[in-house]
Amino acid sequence: MRPQASERELLAVSRAAVIVIAILALIIASDRQSRVLDLVSYAWAGFGAAFGPIIVFSLFWRAMTARAAIAGMLTGALTVVFWSNLQGGIFDLYEIVPGFVFASLVILGISALKPEQNEQVLAEFEAVEFLRQAD
Repeated sequence: MRPQASERELLAVSRAAVIVIAILALIIASDRQSRVLDLVSYAWAGFGAAFGPIIVFSLFWRAMTARAAIAGMLTGALTVVFWSNLQGGIFDLYEIVPGFVFASLVILGISALKPEQNEQVLAEFEAVEFLRQAD
């Protein structure tokens, strides 16, 4: 707000903002009717199911393709959306679990059906493998 504010003023405003935000978070968290935790849990399930398998496979499996990564991302995200709307029995399971499993299966399946050889990606895998073996 004030470009000419001193470092001391900026520090004081920053600390005050942190305290205000912490108090607001405490108030929201203490309200038993609040759905904030449910929303955060749902968001993490979506992120984990959409991006988790891609990260794991891209780090440890050189055969994953770009098409498989995109399909896995969509599968994981859509599984979370649909799974969260179902209730009872197995559908009470946290959405990230089936989302991660289905996304992983799609990545494996599409990579096996439509293999691609990207020389740059393979070279990077080989370089990392070489460095890992050198240690």
